[in-house]
Formats: sequence, C-alpha cells, structure tokens
Amino acid sequence: MTNTKEYISETKDVATFFHGYAADFDSIYGHTKKRSNWDKFLDKYFRVSMRLRYELVLKYTATNEIRTILDVGCGGGVYCEALLNAGKTVTGIDIAEGMLQLAEQKTAQYITEGKVNYIHSGYLEHPFSQQYDAAVLVGFFDYIKTPIDTFKKLEKEVTKELLMSFPKSGGFLGWQRKVRYKMRNCPLYYYSKTDLESLLGQMGWLNKAEIIDIERDFFVRVTL
Repeated sequence: MTNTKEYISETKDVATFFHGYAADFDSIYGHTKKRSNWDKFLDKYFRVSMRLRYELVLKYTATNEIRTILDVGCGGGVYCEALLNAGKTVTGIDIAEGMLQLAEQKTAQYITEGKVNYIHSGYLEHPFSQQYDAAVLVGFFDYIKTPIDTFKKLEKEVTKELLMSFPKSGGFLGWQRKVRYKMRNCPLYYYSKTDLESLLGQMGWLNKAEIIDIERDFFVRVTL
C-alpha cells in the first residue's frame, strides 16, 4: 500500500515539475516550440520508444469496441488529440495544470462538441462516476512508486483494455535521465520484465497481458 505522506509529497513534486516543463516536453511531439537540430537528433535516435508506444496505442484502440477512453496522465493532450481524431470520446486527467492548458488548446473544437473533458487531479484522488472501455497510461508509471494501487482502481473503472508503458531499468540513458530528474526534484521509477510479471501476477492479469519490449520502455496491454 502507498505511504500517504510520501505519496502526497511525490505527487506534488511531479505536478510542479511538469507544470514548468510543459512546453519543452510537449515540443518533443512537434508542438509549442521549434526543435533544434540537437533535439531532432535525440528524437530520432534516443526517443524511438515514444513513437512506438504512440503507434501501439492507436493500433489497439482502432476498433469499434473501444469507444470511450480514459487517458491517465494525459499531459499536453497528444494522445487525446489522436484518439479524438479517430472518433473516440476521451477523458483526460493530469496533475499538472500547465499540461492541461496545452491539451485544451489542442482539442478546443472537441471540447465544444462535448467529445473530451479534462480533470485537474491525481488519478487516485478522483472518483469517477462512469466506466470506460479502455485506459491509456503512457509515461505515467515512470512517476508511480506503487502501481498496484492504480491497477486496483483501474480494474473498477475500465471494462476492456489497459494500454500502459513502463520505463525499462538499466542502461546509460536511463541512469542519465534519473540524474536529470533528481536534480529537478522529480521522482522516477524503472521496471524490469520480472518486476512487471510480478505486478501483473498480483492482479491475476499475467495470462491476460502482453508485454512488448520497445527500446527504452515496456509496453503492456491487458485485456480485462
């Protein structure tokens, strides 16, 4: 179980980090700021997993059975926008106000049409009054110390599929990223395949899950 004081402290640190980092982070996906040649080099050779997990989310949600989607840790709305363009109805939730402002700008038309709404909150703190066909949690578990609490809540609120990414432990780039985030007082957690199998096993999901190795991340699909 989560230590409440520690959870509150870490959540606040993550929210502060991403509120200030919103524009820089969002520019990786081609929004808000012009990318330098160095940034483009990094995107091409060291951020391959970001592109792959994006493609996998769109692949697995491209079915008529998936109509309503919860994007947990929706950030600047990159996935929300793509899913809305694909005809889905989306709810995005994030703790960083700066990120949500970007998401609202990207999807203003869909907000007017009632196809998307955004919630400024941590996921565990917000009670949902509806269930969703699928949930997307990409770039979310990087900052979560105890995923089981999130899994248990998802099991109640999602009926068909979970699409999730987990940063892979090991490697120089992983170490370098952890140092950068520590300097900015933002927690960061990594996972091995064994870690994921243990977590999925605790939920009884191991036989329902697909673990895909995508460069610096694991992409996990759970069919509920």
